[in-house]
Amino acid sequence: MNSTSLSAKSRQFPDRIFILPVGGCGEFGMNLTVYAYRGRSYIVDCGLAFAEPFEIGIDAHIPSPDLLEEILGEPPAAFLITPGHEDHLGALPFFLERWNTPVYIGPWARELLAEKLQQRGDRTTYSINPIKEGDRITVGDITVDWIHVPHSIPFCFSLVIQAGDMRIVHTGDFKTKGYHPYDADLLPSTLDAIAKSGPTLALVADSTNAHAPGFCPSEATVIPELKRVVQGARGVSYISTFSSNLWRLKSILDIAQELDKKVFIFGTGMRKSVELGVKLKLLNQEIKVLIDEEGLRSTARKDLIVICTGCQGEYRSGLRRIIEDDVRFLEILPHDQIIFSSRMIPGNEKSIAKMVSLGTFKGADIITAKEYPSIHVSGHAYAEDLKLFLDRLKPRFHIPVHGTFTQMRANQHLAEADSFLSMSNGRLLSLGHAGAQVEDEYELERLFVDSWSRQPMDYATMRARHKIGDSGMALVSGLLGQGKDQLEVEFVGLPFASLEIEEAFQSELVHALFNLYKRLNTNGLTADTYNEQARLLIRRALTDRFVKKPIVFSKVFLMSGL
Repeated sequence: MNSTSLSAKSRQFPDRIFILPVGGCGEFGMNLTVYAYRGRSYIVDCGLAFAEPFEIGIDAHIPSPDLLEEILGEPPAAFLITPGHEDHLGALPFFLERWNTPVYIGPWARELLAEKLQQRGDRTTYSINPIKEGDRITVGDITVDWIHVPHSIPFCFSLVIQAGDMRIVHTGDFKTKGYHPYDADLLPSTLDAIAKSGPTLALVADSTNAHAPGFCPSEATVIPELKRVVQGARGVSYISTFSSNLWRLKSILDIAQELDKKVFIFGTGMRKSVELGVKLKLLNQEIKVLIDEEGLRSTARKDLIVICTGCQGEYRSGLRRIIEDDVRFLEILPHDQIIFSSRMIPGNEKSIAKMVSLGTFKGADIITAKEYPSIHVSGHAYAEDLKLFLDRLKPRFHIPVHGTFTQMRANQHLAEADSFLSMSNGRLLSLGHAGAQVEDEYELERLFVDSWSRQPMDYATMRARHKIGDSGMALVSGLLGQGKDQLEVEFVGLPFASLEIEEAFQSELVHALFNLYKRLNTNGLTADTYNEQARLLIRRALTDRFVKKPIVFSKVFLMSGL
């Protein structure tokens, strides 16, 4: 790594602005972008990425605060949060523990952050600054205008970052056609006003749906098809969607109100979204259709809608528990319908297929966006949404971020061939009126958040955990010396054919360990030396038997060394 910190570099070149993606380029999630100007850095979003299914006991990945602190050279001047989704917000509590840096954040994301800090038992007083549409803030040597943009959750923003006479527009998550009346179609005129106020040096743009032609449809287009499906129900309508998608929840509540149906909310994340929608006055009269567990007993099945989490087949999610008969007051019967008002996130196909199969076995009608495309719309910009930013702002440079490299490449193709800049996590870019150039390439690290303690761990720790899960473990313990010889070998997660075979193998290894002690027993023998030799002996024996190399721990005390 270059020994010159980013703060020092940006101080050395005051006529340039530096951009460093730490996450979100070439991957879904963990969106975090550093902007540096005149010796200070500013972090836009601070997200996590959800763990892969094979990552045992891991909930999420976050960027390493230690490494980022080394790169920056000093704490950032501000956190600027664009939407309230986990991939933009989820890592912020970990970073605030490191740096008590001012946070600028919208109402929805602010409430979620407060809840996260409370869950962690963090009673520190932080500088949390509420932001609303149209606000302008000055932090350090930059000003930031907060432009409201439609998305699947409320209070999302694009940022107009002004550094001297250089302007960067950072789109965040957005689309141009939102949920009316809250998301009125004002974005084109807003972009025109920005363009009239001066040139845009660079557009840093979300790539999630850049490959999709046309404009991303409005949430309002979901209502007619969902209404038709629910209206024809012969039993309960179980509707599963993303728990954070407040506008989808509102659409379903509106449909229920119009069709005189009742709605039961099942799933912690879903209930939190409804509670937050009520608190922020985004849900009003439509909540009258909500019922509690008592109300379920007095509602006819065909008049009931159950909105539940689990559209991706997540373990212990609402829909999965219902389908697997793990909820005493909800069951799926013939003629019920299971509606997936969501898209299938790559990697979740197997879990979703299992739920669909079990639901079909129980006699339910399965309704997905594959057969009924209009029951779900995305919250991310399609190609024409992105072109709106490009056409209205006419940026000198187009910088695709946030998505896989395939999606980022599709985003590149929307701009002029010589105006886009390729980015990847760890690539430091500097921009100025004289042009753009790559200044450095950093090797970034990430941490892995434990599912239960919520504590982050490094790669080595996570790898050891996975190795135990994949290959099993052996433990050697005991005392040797002064006539008190006693050794024990225990196995965890190793597939012996029978208990008798396992016990015989344990005896064989104990005998080998005593022989090892006799061979090594000289005046200078230390416990560390013996334990390392014992570890290697046991691992070789287990590898010969099982092919894989289990984790082996040896903690034998030598009495003669006391």
